Amino acid sequence: MKSSKRQTPFTLNLPPNERYVVAFSGGIDSLALIAFMSEEERKRSAAVYVDHSIRGRAELDKEISLNRKNTRKLGIPFYIIKLGDGAVEKYSLEKDCGTEAAARNLRYSALERFREENGYDWILTAHHQDDQTETLVMRMMSSSPFWSYGGIREVEGHVRRPLLTLEKKEIKKKVKESGLKWSEDSTNSDENYKRNWIRKNILPSIKLKEKRLISSIASNVASFPSIEVAVTIYGDYRATILSNSLLSSYPWNREKAIFNALSSLGNKERVKRGLVNEIIKGAERKSGRTEFGNIVIRYLKDRIEFFAVPSSFITPYRGSDTVFPFKIRVTNTSSDPLALRIPESALNTAIFRKANGSDEIELKDGIRKVSSLLKEYHLPYAIVLEN
Repeated sequence: MKSSKRQTPFTLNLPPNERYVVAFSGGIDSLALIAFMSEEERKRSAAVYVDHSIRGRAELDKEISLNRKNTRKLGIPFYIIKLGDGAVEKYSLEKDCGTEAAARNLRYSALERFREENGYDWILTAHHQDDQTETLVMRMMSSSPFWSYGGIREVEGHVRRPLLTLEKKEIKKKVKESGLKWSEDSTNSDENYKRNWIRKNILPSIKLKEKRLISSIASNVASFPSIEVAVTIYGDYRATILSNSLLSSYPWNREKAIFNALSSLGNKERVKRGLVNEIIKGAERKSGRTEFGNIVIRYLKDRIEFFAVPSSFITPYRGSDTVFPFKIRVTNTSSDPLALRIPESALNTAIFRKANGSDEIELKDGIRKVSSLLKEYHLPYAIVLEN
């Protein structure tokens, strides 16, 4: 005779007496999240739907109508945040990122504003075990840095993900038991999105035991000692890291800090181990420089400086309408002995560009290479005025 062991009912383990914004898409996952919440938790919560305006209006209106019906049945207030037509596409172009990343970033920003403005404590998302597996597989396929294998974190800032250890079958079971009908996002079947392609073509071949193993990898990496290395960012042109902070940190934290510094200046390439090692040697040496694409990295006594160098360009001067990647002041007189004084009339035919290795300048003590002046005065780069 087989003995049946009763399973302990799943609980969200949310902090008591706090208020929650539930990121509610209307899909089966976020619907299950609300269904799992206790009656008391729902009284302190709001279901917030972010309308990205990237699908057809008819589909969105039908989805919103169903969401209203479900949230009314579950007893939770329902709110809609509209991003506006073209907002995702505009953000994607400005930040040079994909549509999926743009939508995600805008969605989290909108939810965080709602949380702050309405006095809620947490944002809840419905990420589950399959999402964790997809994330790690996607990062492994992209040769992502080691520190990113921590995957989706259960708690991150003001965001909590209480379903992260739950299997997809348990989510489906909960929604069916609740007698609820969920909506299907048509973009979820678009395999041009990498995550969708992994979900359709790779995830079905991964067994439950293997999914649990992959999730444990994320948990183990996330539990590694972490000493965050501060990166100070100055707009989109300069970033600095204190040398002692970088050298005393764990290897994965070094890689993350360097990635953050480079990405703040527009770099989208993976930070390879060779570059990390070169930067560490420069920090120990406390001198020298490294050029990485259009970024110059300088090693000083106490810090490492990252500069975004304007791409090679030629810009004819057209008065106040000229667009430069730097600021220019036209003047005929100046008390500064180092100021370059040029009559505005001469600038009408002038051309500016990034200095190269063969550029020279005539000074009082003779002709000098611009590259030698950069080294002497510890400058990251120079702009040359031709003609």
